[in-house]
Amino acid sequence: MMPGRPAHPAAIDIGALRHAWPGEADILRIDRFHVAAGERVFLAGPSGSGKSTLLGLIAGITPCQQGRVAILGDPVGGMSPARRDAHRAAHIGVIFQLFNLVPYLSALENTLLPLRFSPQRAERVRRTGQTPVTEARRLLDVLGLDETTLGKPATALSIGQQQRVAAARALIGHPGLIIADEPTSALDRESRDGFIDLLNSECARTGAALLFVSHDTALAAGFDRHVDLRDINRMAIAA
Repeated sequence: MMPGRPAHPAAIDIGALRHAWPGEADILRIDRFHVAAGERVFLAGPSGSGKSTLLGLIAGITPCQQGRVAILGDPVGGMSPARRDAHRAAHIGVIFQLFNLVPYLSALENTLLPLRFSPQRAERVRRTGQTPVTEARRLLDVLGLDETTLGKPATALSIGQQQRVAAARALIGHPGLIIADEPTSALDRESRDGFIDLLNSECARTGAALLFVSHDTALAAGFDRHVDLRDINRMAIAA
């Protein structure tokens, strides 16, 4: 914890944010966006509204051009690329739309990857009394993967199984913020609803904040709050 930081800092605290891609007008102009510690927020917005750009800024993948971006109390906007990468590895779990699993690694090995890159996440697992492998197995079991799939390479898994591995990988090591970017777009309705319930339940268990991003507003009912990017982005209003 940074000196002087509150015991439970906001998961996301954005202010006076401006962002534009080279040769283009601003795509984001957000005066204020706040996600409390442990809060589960559904973020919607049509294609081209800046959702992916905003997620890149929050995750520290995209550098902040102007304004304040603080994640779990740490001002990532002023960090070097290497520090942003280390911060993301330690404190943020990301479920990508296309899952981004390492194809030749097994379901279990993919789940364990974050602990290889972040000593902080590995230490948080040890503090629970679990080994990394037992915690990975627990998460995969909670998310609906049976023992027979754990040793299979990612390429041998179904889309639904890959999605659950991606979620377990994001959750392992108790990161304070989980970002889910259109993670259910390839699932049928029953699988989708079950996955969201499991994801919400696991975040509630560990106290992680969840930013769930989708264009499908029918999914918003299961979250603490629903935010439309067009309502907080002044560029959308101006357009």
